[in-house]
Amino acid sequence: METKATPFYMRLSLSLVGVVLILLILREAQTIFIPMSFAGLLSMILIAPCDFMERKGIPRGIAALISILISAVVVVVVLYFISAQIISFRNNLPALVSQFNTVLDHMQLWIKHRFHMTSTGMKQLINSAKSETMSSTGSIVGSTVSSLSNTLLYAILIPIYAFLLLLYRGIVVRFLVTSFPESHAPNVYDILTKTRHVIKNYIVGLMIEMAIVAALNCGAFLIIGVQYALLLGVIAALLNLIPYLGIFTAIILGALITFTTNTPTVVLEMVIALVCVHLLDSNILLPRVVGSKVRINALATILGVVLGSMIWGIPGMFLAVPIIAILKVIFDGVDGLHPWGVLLGDDRDEAVVTQKKKFHFLWFRTKPVKQSGINEN
Repeated sequence: METKATPFYMRLSLSLVGVVLILLILREAQTIFIPMSFAGLLSMILIAPCDFMERKGIPRGIAALISILISAVVVVVVLYFISAQIISFRNNLPALVSQFNTVLDHMQLWIKHRFHMTSTGMKQLINSAKSETMSSTGSIVGSTVSSLSNTLLYAILIPIYAFLLLLYRGIVVRFLVTSFPESHAPNVYDILTKTRHVIKNYIVGLMIEMAIVAALNCGAFLIIGVQYALLLGVIAALLNLIPYLGIFTAIILGALITFTTNTPTVVLEMVIALVCVHLLDSNILLPRVVGSKVRINALATILGVVLGSMIWGIPGMFLAVPIIAILKVIFDGVDGLHPWGVLLGDDRDEAVVTQKKKFHFLWFRTKPVKQSGINEN
């Protein structure tokens, strides 16, 4: 008997076209979606204090405003600490440049003796590198100015969006619920509740983990004797928010700066300290502090970070894991999308499900016949 169901290749083609259109819209309208995404995550964290103040009789608008102001004060304090370290770094920048030039001179002599290059050949190579650098200076300056302008724009838009999301969160919830048939309303409410719970616990745990990692990095760098220990420790902790790829970036950046201000032995000790802190974080801090609320396998995480970088740049790398976590909650809550949730999940999820099934089977087999009401015949 023939069925009138849509062929598989047509459904696959429509799905691919839909995914491509979504990615294209996200990339072209990133000025809207990037601050809106950060504001959405911030509003999920601030819902709890807003609800607390509203239960005490404070109007919703004032409660949302107080929550936004408190979060802004916390961000300003952190930025003030980082900026103070950057100012100290900038004051010592001439000495750093001089030391870096000395290192380049030593490298030039080593290359000259190792590869038997003449002084003329070295000068031509250096002049060629300088000309290429100068030719790209304009584009570098332009991209830097564009990044600063986008940062200032996001700093203004994110608090405004977060305040409005907190103020009108009831309207947003009703919109999402009424967008689906009434029979799916309990499932939509359940997905929204799980999403808020997962993201809130994940972000709060991540902030605590970042503070602990920053303290460990700064303490280790101070003991080793690394110059700009506080700045490098905080930067390494911030880069640690990028899964798997952040630690390599922190090692390369820290090694380059430390190599121009300290001995190679200190550089090696700094790299070893970063690796040890990262192993401690991955095996102890991350499971205990962040918890098991976001169970995403490594492949999906790395692909999400790379895709986020391709679409939104550095903000996309930081937003990748929370967005994947939200998608996994949605996929697990919708029957037709459950296989995608399995694809994003970890092996522990399947192990837990298997263990539960085994427990129920053993419980059924050991249950007395009289209580179960099942006739052996």
